[in-house]
Amino acid sequence: MPSSSQACQVCAETHPESVHSAQGRGLRDADGGADATLEVLRHSARGATARLQALSQGVAAGVLFLGREGRVDLVNRALCRMLGVASAAELVGLPAAVVAQQLSDRFADPAAFALQGLVEGATQLTLADGRLLSRELVPVGAEDEGHGMLVLLREVSVPSPSAVAELEPLLTVTLVDELTGLLNRRGFLAQASRRLRRAAQERRPASLFCLDVDGMKTINDRLGHAAGDKALQEAAALLQHVFQDADLLARLGGDEFAVLSLDVTEAQQADVFERVTREVALLNARPARAWRLSLGIGASSFHAAQSPLVEELLAVADARLYAQKRARQGPRD
Repeated sequence: MPSSSQACQVCAETHPESVHSAQGRGLRDADGGADATLEVLRHSARGATARLQALSQGVAAGVLFLGREGRVDLVNRALCRMLGVASAAELVGLPAAVVAQQLSDRFADPAAFALQGLVEGATQLTLADGRLLSRELVPVGAEDEGHGMLVLLREVSVPSPSAVAELEPLLTVTLVDELTGLLNRRGFLAQASRRLRRAAQERRPASLFCLDVDGMKTINDRLGHAAGDKALQEAAALLQHVFQDADLLARLGGDEFAVLSLDVTEAQQADVFERVTREVALLNARPARAWRLSLGIGASSFHAAQSPLVEELLAVADARLYAQKRARQGPRD
């Protein structure tokens, strides 16, 4: 993190009067280092856009820069931490409206944030977990040659432990499957839709896999529902082992699971099937097992030119899953 004096030196190269003004307000005060650096950032934004990248990483505030073309050009680490974004690369280069849609589920009123966007609406925003953010907008460049808009987000309140305790169960029920810890259907559909929109923009392939646990009724009837729950947890753990950390895993409900894998083509799906089959066999080979795990699997392919909805991909993968199961069972008398 650059020091306040380093920040002054960077800004002085292109806008020395901003630095002198900031120093006059106590930039060298050790107790206010983060606020002072933020003040330099505000002043440098009026005429030193080339230095924003370096400066933005030195402040505690979340920083997002919208360029003249309305696309996100810069996101700092503080904003990623504040909003639970894995990497700035998820947002940089996207139109402001798309970014607002992607971030909307972080806020208490997702629909309002998605509609108003990054630079409209109230100066205070409430996150889904109860935190309150202040939003400051700083035009970048001279008025007659605006280069864009700097969006500064700062946390102005921390929810009480009791408020967090009340909110966490609601968020968990909304997006996460309690039994396996994976996303539930609602969480999967929301996140998969965002990833597929991004894949379409970047012309990237993707595969969606549907899986289910065979013989769940037999396990429940013979060994009890506690054993059935453990079988589902076992299946979830196996899928987390087979698939990559970047893949999106979910329990859709009952014994049904889904996985969205970006950059996996239709030709590569057979390799995934083989990995799943191999890991299931290794699991079943362990001694003293009370049940035999069996997974059915089907897949569909995402092509950017067609841009199918995630629900359409799920329907295709699900149909192929059951076609595979029928073929495996063979003709009935």
